[in-house]
Amino acid sequence: MAPIQQQMPVLDVGEDPFERGETHGRVFAASVASNLETYLRRFEASGLDRDAARAEGARWLAAMQRQNADYCAEMAGIAKGSGRSEAEIALLNARYELAFTLFGKDAQAREDLLSVGPDGCTTFGLLPEVTENGHTWLGQNWDWLEGVHGHCLVLRATRRHAPSFLCLTEAGIAGGKMGVNECGVGLVENGLASSRDGANPFQKPFHMRCREVLDAERFDDALRPILDTKRTCSANFVVGHADGEIIDIETSPDHVTYLYPDGGIVTHSNHFVGTGHGESQMEKVGPSTLFRAARLKRLLATKGGKLAPDDMQAAARDTFGAPNGICRSPDPRLPEAKRTMTAASVLIDLGARTMHVANGPPTDFAYHPVPLDPRG
Repeated sequence: MAPIQQQMPVLDVGEDPFERGETHGRVFAASVASNLETYLRRFEASGLDRDAARAEGARWLAAMQRQNADYCAEMAGIAKGSGRSEAEIALLNARYELAFTLFGKDAQAREDLLSVGPDGCTTFGLLPEVTENGHTWLGQNWDWLEGVHGHCLVLRATRRHAPSFLCLTEAGIAGGKMGVNECGVGLVENGLASSRDGANPFQKPFHMRCREVLDAERFDDALRPILDTKRTCSANFVVGHADGEIIDIETSPDHVTYLYPDGGIVTHSNHFVGTGHGESQMEKVGPSTLFRAARLKRLLATKGGKLAPDDMQAAARDTFGAPNGICRSPDPRLPEAKRTMTAASVLIDLGARTMHVANGPPTDFAYHPVPLDPRG
């Protein structure tokens, strides 16, 4: 069967954060509304009613306004453009923290994570010595709620006073997840969950940290948003640089572990490799994490010779363990509203400043290159 050629939409924006957000909200207003409804249903299914969720969004908005004024200006623009309240947009931008910390810990948290749908993702990083073109590459299959599929975009910001960047984001979320900037800094990441999540309420949220990584001109400055403050919840960040460096940073509220490429390759999924983070939770609700990262590394390492984009794509399409493999499809055993899938797949050539994006599972959707320079 021929792959679907449908491309993820690309939105070109400029310098001013409010104008960026207003354009984002106006062009993708219907998708912003759809994503908001998807998350309100998720939280409602786990006992957090809509009014309480919106109130939580307002509390996050107040915290975020103290943490990054430009980011909040962009959120305000999204609110204006989409016709939603700023608290609702803040709820979307803090959805990661809401999903992993509002529902308690231990056994109850695990039950609720099943209701919300755990953030999947399998990531990799490749140093120049193992790639065919001699560039640093990052990659990610982004596994998340089926409801957000088709409601995402690539944001391409051309700026003069800060690095221009490309990132993939959900409509309504200012801070992109996977991306690369003009200085050669790149990012992919994984969801993690620890028994200590929620220990530090209203710290800088995950998506704000992701944007700040892509705001950095230097590699060391790209690490600061991850490390400078304590965190509300856990996450894994794979940060790379075009000049040939990759660091995988596992974080929990009060602890950090650093992982480095082995044989030029690093991979990660959704459980902690390092110690000291409390009890790792994700494998209890998504045990496929225990084989996905190891399998991806083996698939990449056994290709032999230098890895070409076709090799990376082949690894990203692997369906062993279906439906919860490296390439994930919705699980028919789950209620439709709770199913997860590979909502997008991204391969990032940091040297070329180009993201290759599949707008869904790469078994079904073709990759399309999106260069940082809109002129191609």
